[in-house]
Amino acid sequence: MTPNSNLKLMTEVLDLDGIRVVSHQQYPEIGRILKVESTEKVKKCPRCSKTSRRIHQNHHYIVKDLPWGDSQIFLEINRRQFKCARCKKPFSEELDFIKTRRKYTKRLAQKILEEVKETNVNVVAKKGIVTTEEIERMLKDAATELCSRKPNNLKRLGIDEIALTKGKGNYCAVLVDLDKSLLIVILPDRTQEELKKTFLQWGSDVLEQIEEVSIDLWKGYKNLVVELMPNAQVVADRFHVMSQINQELDQAIKSEKYQAKKDYKAAKNQKNKKVFEKRIAA
Repeated sequence: MTPNSNLKLMTEVLDLDGIRVVSHQQYPEIGRILKVESTEKVKKCPRCSKTSRRIHQNHHYIVKDLPWGDSQIFLEINRRQFKCARCKKPFSEELDFIKTRRKYTKRLAQKILEEVKETNVNVVAKKGIVTTEEIERMLKDAATELCSRKPNNLKRLGIDEIALTKGKGNYCAVLVDLDKSLLIVILPDRTQEELKKTFLQWGSDVLEQIEEVSIDLWKGYKNLVVELMPNAQVVADRFHVMSQINQELDQAIKSEKYQAKKDYKAAKNQKNKKVFEKRIAA
């Protein structure tokens, strides 16, 4: 494969609109760095909408992206700064796949948040792709972006939570559209006050159309649903139900084992007592 065809293949695998790979380098124990550039030669000024091709400055930096198999991928990006011919002022180009002042792509952040929802921040951070601080920033960004959105045609709502730090009682509440498998919002905590404030912001037109709400076994969630969603049926989340059943089953097994050991010890002591009494009588 020729170098050009290799770069073309990497560009296709990277799959970022308007971005192409111009070079790459593999670093043992670190990963692969892809140097990328925009395919667009001109950009529109955000102030006056005048297009410009005059480069004022180049800003190179490296961000993390989704891994390729077991290989960590880093993108060396040039966020160009243009000079507007009309305004005579510089402006930086917008890159759709990465937020300003972030060292990771939007799609990596989305994947990390999905993993955090299934486990917790510490477990995901131990994989070494992103740090704990970066995950917390992703959560804050997601909360800020999603809070302004109002659910559309929401019928089945899921209320869940994310453990920020396992065993420390630090949780975020997560609201999900179960029919669309769509994350609605991540709240900074799971208190009734925080949830109620969010629900009230949705308005009665959204709350009254909700037909089913899946929750864990915390009574606080159920009370909010009963109070604010008059047409909703509360159902217990299957994961939490099975977890509760397993806990009770484990407890029952432990109790049975304890009682069996206690009965065996009592029977053994009784047997030894009878043997002792026979020896004395003899």
